[in-house]
Amino acid sequence: MNKFEGLGLSQPTVKAVEALGFEEPTLIQEKAIPLLLENKKDFIGLAQTGTGKTAAFGLPLMDLVDTSSPNVQALILAPTRELCMQISKQIEAFAKFDKKLKTLAVYGGADIVRQIKTLKKGVHIIAATPGRLRDLIKRRAANLEDIQFMVLDEADEMLNMGFREEIDEILEGTPDSKRVWLFSATMSKDVRRITKNYMTNPDEITVGQENAANLDITHTYTLVRPRERYEVLKRFISAEQNLYGIVFCRTRRDTVDVARDLSFDGFKAEALNGDLSQNARDRVMDRFKRKNINILVATDVAARGIDVDDISHVFHYNIPEDINFYTHRSGRTGRAGKKGFSIILAHPKDKRILRDLERRINAPIQFVDVPSRTAIFAKKLNTLIDDIKRAKPVREAEALMDELNEKTSNLSKEDLLRQIVFLTLEKEEKLVEIKKYSESDSGGGDRGGRGRNGGGGGGRNGGGGRNFRSSGKNPFHKKKARKKFERSKKKNKKKAFS
Repeated sequence: MNKFEGLGLSQPTVKAVEALGFEEPTLIQEKAIPLLLENKKDFIGLAQTGTGKTAAFGLPLMDLVDTSSPNVQALILAPTRELCMQISKQIEAFAKFDKKLKTLAVYGGADIVRQIKTLKKGVHIIAATPGRLRDLIKRRAANLEDIQFMVLDEADEMLNMGFREEIDEILEGTPDSKRVWLFSATMSKDVRRITKNYMTNPDEITVGQENAANLDITHTYTLVRPRERYEVLKRFISAEQNLYGIVFCRTRRDTVDVARDLSFDGFKAEALNGDLSQNARDRVMDRFKRKNINILVATDVAARGIDVDDISHVFHYNIPEDINFYTHRSGRTGRAGKKGFSIILAHPKDKRILRDLERRINAPIQFVDVPSRTAIFAKKLNTLIDDIKRAKPVREAEALMDELNEKTSNLSKEDLLRQIVFLTLEKEEKLVEIKKYSESDSGGGDRGGRGRNGGGGGGRNGGGGRNFRSSGKNPFHKKKARKKFERSKKKNKKKAFS
């Protein structure tokens, strides 16, 4: 028997869930769905990213919405365009056997006129970003007078992104009689403020501990000098077979530099950041979801709303500035019961920050060595052998076999394999020497500067930030050197326009 039947859902909804291949609810779904269906109270659900929160509120909404009325009855607020689209598509999939249910995703960057036309035709459930919904309200295109259910999904993310004013305005413009369902990975002060100001005696459930890490994720770190950060990242990526991951960077510049260098080194990687147009972001995400690229290099803001179940690795190019960032970053892997790995590239002097992070997520963050040259070559050889095994017969090759056998007759099987190994590894780029740290190392080390060999900027070996201040020689810290630099800059500018 499908376990969703025991949660109180209607038969058409259970049938749709079965058709999608879901048989057993996640913990948040098991706890939330009966409460949302039976109680008339507000609701708070605290659970990590990737635990199935969309179905936890989406399935009850489908059964509670009256499709005989054309008015908007349920409003879901989400932080990003991508998440709005995913929520809307998932509810549409759940409504496979209820053709009357109409949903709409509204977000910035899309044609607002088309969204207004769809709203006029009649919609039951809206999934919206706060900014675009406020625009629609001001244009009197979105009528919220009949709203019965208000869902705040990823509430902490929306507030972190600066949507506090929009959320307040939207909540105040909806009926007092509505039920408010709030889902969040963390309970920050701002999130708690919303619960106090806009919710009445809510039911509250927590799956796992607040800020706690997903148990399906192995949390690790390695120690690295800032100027060698890119080389270390490249080694980890090179040592993994079938890697499908995200590299999180602190700045947009870093995403571009790291993605460019990975592409130059033969990896399928692209950058995702706020400088891209919406169409460009959609193209990158589509390529990533289709696995045309297997590495996404993104900022925290740009990656919000990514919902891909198969991500195997998350790399933190810099230590996150905030505990919430780490929780959401690492939550991109270890989804749907699959195992995932979270790897922090940290400076030796950041051991204290790591220990604090470990305490707050209530999970161990284990030290791992940077993959060795031998480990990387072993991975490449295994890949080569797998490719050889998968190779399909070619008719024309049969005519060449006698000649090949004759040319290799003086080689044993072991000799032939050895020569294949030598030839394969001979073509590989020589790995750059890096300083190796052990788990006991802390303090000291090169803090790096900026640019190609520094820690403050991006570039091939860059990637600084708040925790990676430069203490090396810097001409900008000396008055004479600064003046000399300015004179040189002006001179070069004159030459450029002469």
